[in-house]
Amino acid sequence: MSVRTITVSLAGALAVTLTGTPAHATDLSYDYLELRFVDTEIGSQDGDGLRLAGSYQISGNWLLVGGYTSLDFDGGVDADTLEIGAGYVYRYKPEFDLVGYAKLVRTEVEAGGFDNDETGFSLAGGIRGRFTPELEGRATVNYIDVDDSDTFFEFGGDYYFTEQFSAGVTLEVGGDADTFTIGARWFFGE
Repeated sequence: MSVRTITVSLAGALAVTLTGTPAHATDLSYDYLELRFVDTEIGSQDGDGLRLAGSYQISGNWLLVGGYTSLDFDGGVDADTLEIGAGYVYRYKPEFDLVGYAKLVRTEVEAGGFDNDETGFSLAGGIRGRFTPELEGRATVNYIDVDDSDTFFEFGGDYYFTEQFSAGVTLEVGGDADTFTIGARWFFGE
């Protein structure tokens, strides 16, 4: 099954789920750290690595967000990305939030003696919700402009083992890139 087929299936399931009524959902926390294994395919290049990211609710509905991703591609190509920015949460319902982010993005690509650094920005907007106390889903549209611009869609979900710990997957598709991640989130505060 292709990544695009999986994406369409996940998008359809998420759309059906978002129109239903969540059972026993709780408010969402934006104070977390996460670590994810990342597998990405850009054109014919395949790369994998790790992403460390986090979010902190600073005041009212405002967030500080950031992340660092390090990928190793076939043929000795390495890519590192640093993102830092802010976000805003609109409480659509107690169990569903609309979220938006703006980030400064810095990338560095190394291949043999070649080294290229670029700085740009990204904008994102989407929905995040708890369908049950154990299950969260999210869908986001992301626009990034670093050297070249691209728009991609992200679909993800997490299973909560406790209110402080969840694990899950995401799928990002757009342009020439398809990315799959698997990892865990640790929620702090409250």
